[in-house]
Amino acid sequence: MQRKDFIDLADDPTLISGIHNYCDRWCERCAFSARCLLYATEKADEDDDPASRDINNEAFWHRLASIYAETKEMISARAKENGVDLSPSVLAEAEEQIDRKRAQTRNHPLAKAAEEYAFAVNRWFEKEFKQVEVFSDTAELNEVVELDEDVNDYLEVIRWYQFLIAVKLMRGISSRFEEDEYGDEEWRDSDGSAKVALIGIDRSISAWKLMSELRSDNADSIRKFLLDLEKLRFYAEREFPTARDFIRPGFDEASLDILQ
Repeated sequence: MQRKDFIDLADDPTLISGIHNYCDRWCERCAFSARCLLYATEKADEDDDPASRDINNEAFWHRLASIYAETKEMISARAKENGVDLSPSVLAEAEEQIDRKRAQTRNHPLAKAAEEYAFAVNRWFEKEFKQVEVFSDTAELNEVVELDEDVNDYLEVIRWYQFLIAVKLMRGISSRFEEDEYGDEEWRDSDGSAKVALIGIDRSISAWKLMSELRSDNADSIRKFLLDLEKLRFYAEREFPTARDFIRPGFDEASLDILQ
């Protein structure tokens, strides 16, 4: 996709500004995908040549290199327009700061608890379904184990949010470090990210509960996940007490114009 195409998309008044910053990236199930800049960008960037999507084909790497060059050019132009210094020394200093904040984030008790839950879910599926890999979609999972359709739906929800909860909580923790440092009180990105994590926790709790009713043999082990998620929800709400009130663009706005 050319730079001007991206700029044209960014100026499209039908798209909801910033909606992709506070979503769960489940585009296939999102009612707002047609009004999302990120989704529109990905669609505009699709190539009709199957070879360009095959990682083992040279066309794939040519396309990747082309996108990198266009992106680098766009970043350089925007940095120049806004007076941002991208010299090696400045970037090296920024990288050190990022590494420090990343370490702070990963060592936060809430981040650790969310990661522990995610990996515990992996171990549970490996044991209960004799899986040796983490599968990216349900279609692959069905090739390994036969599941009732209802169980399959709940499992898909659990798998989708399994790591996303940790990712969004870490982003919330990291964003709050910056907000505290720069005193930004008007727009709390940390609350927006934490809210997505809390929604993921809510939906995961529901999916586990319904799955336990269909798979009584696993009720005890599932009960452990329900307890872990409830504790995670409690600590996340305590850490981000105003997250539930955050108004996400599009999703939480009551404007009829948005919903039409």
